[in-house]
Amino acid sequence: MEMFPNVKRISKRSFLCLYFTCAMFIVCVFYTFYTETYTQLSGNPVRDTSFETVNEKSTKPYLLNQKQSQSIPPLASYSSSHRNSSKNTQHSNDTTTSKTISLRHSKIETKYIFVTSSPSSSNTTAKLSTVLRTTPVLKVVDTCQMYTMRDPKVILLWTPFFQEWDYLLQKRINDCQRCRNCLITRDRTKLGESDAVVFHARDMSLSDLPTIRYPHQRWIFFCLESPPYSDFSGMEHMVNMFNWTMTYRSDSDIISQYGKFIRVRPSKKLDLQSLQWAFSNKTKSVVWMSSHCPTHGGRDDYVQELRKYIDVDVFGKCGDSVCPPGKTESCLQDFSSKYKFFLAFENTICKDYVTEKFFRTMEYNMIPVVFGGAPYSKLAPPASFIDALSFKSPKHLAFFLAGVGKDFKIWSTYFRWRQDYAIDMKNHRECDLCSLLHKNTKPSSYENFREWWVKSGNCKTWEPKS
Repeated sequence: MEMFPNVKRISKRSFLCLYFTCAMFIVCVFYTFYTETYTQLSGNPVRDTSFETVNEKSTKPYLLNQKQSQSIPPLASYSSSHRNSSKNTQHSNDTTTSKTISLRHSKIETKYIFVTSSPSSSNTTAKLSTVLRTTPVLKVVDTCQMYTMRDPKVILLWTPFFQEWDYLLQKRINDCQRCRNCLITRDRTKLGESDAVVFHARDMSLSDLPTIRYPHQRWIFFCLESPPYSDFSGMEHMVNMFNWTMTYRSDSDIISQYGKFIRVRPSKKLDLQSLQWAFSNKTKSVVWMSSHCPTHGGRDDYVQELRKYIDVDVFGKCGDSVCPPGKTESCLQDFSSKYKFFLAFENTICKDYVTEKFFRTMEYNMIPVVFGGAPYSKLAPPASFIDALSFKSPKHLAFFLAGVGKDFKIWSTYFRWRQDYAIDMKNHRECDLCSLLHKNTKPSSYENFREWWVKSGNCKTWEPKS
């Protein structure tokens, strides 16, 4: 203490405070050195050297000009040849998907590249990371709120739906059972704050796409039409353009179907007396209502062949009689009092494609005869419909319908499903989309979108057997 005489003047309490302050300083220095070293070795979610590093929390996308784009190494400019694609999986993981997207159509080339911050000068180039380890598995964090709008997700409708904007409604989200903190808008000035951007296939144009794509966004392909009536040449250029799909197909990210069957408990009693009365008052056999012919699936040819062996009354543009516009429900009610069978024929025979005409017919006292590519046995209760394509020919179907139409006991068995099931015609796509946005899901994209939508759609055309 003689070497430091001033120490004697310091009180014991002050000396302890000074001691602990120095100790905390040393601990902070070691902690900072440790965290920086760990981050350099394994802290960032890294990507392959051929891909751009993306900060998912960044809200500063930057559209590179031509000079800056040339300064990036070749591996950073994405093309489909740089990707190891799987023949069995078209929906590929975006953790190994480039964030540099090139859409080539005609002579226009738009490049989207995401950087963690905007370059301060024109000489600044994007920095590429080096692969050090695999990306850690993200924990699923659900931020859904039912009674508050905390952390809302913004859904931007970039295109209309056949010139209408009511295909996704805010009031439906407000009625969701669990997740309600989502906002739907069609204001394009809110692109930067939007979490999802929805494109309807039939209203989409490659010349009218957002010029900037933000890293936190999910671009969504929405379509309720089958591939023969929604495919266009521009799909060839949609490489890794869409993150999610919202269609009628069962392998979509958000399944948007026209209806579904719900199990009812306890079982209800079937009113056979009312069915008996309805059956005895029916005077005709088969009816078909259609406004689109000819079709890709060949349903009009099938009906023409069917009419050779059984009476089929045709309403709409494809027939001699017309159901007035806006009077579909009243026409179906009238059909139900006269006809025993209703042809719920789809315009295409494609994977999972089934429309409202099938679910709507189930509410009336007519047996639906289906024609399409959907797995009806999985969608509907057993013994609730007749599948036309399960018969060898229209002639064989006609003989079967004639036999069922003569026997009430057989005819009534096609309505027993009503004891245990009910039909839900409400669409829940807004709720499903909102819930999915609030889950910390791993980013993904469709590499060859046209192959997924068209080729794997498995569309066929019915042709009479010679």
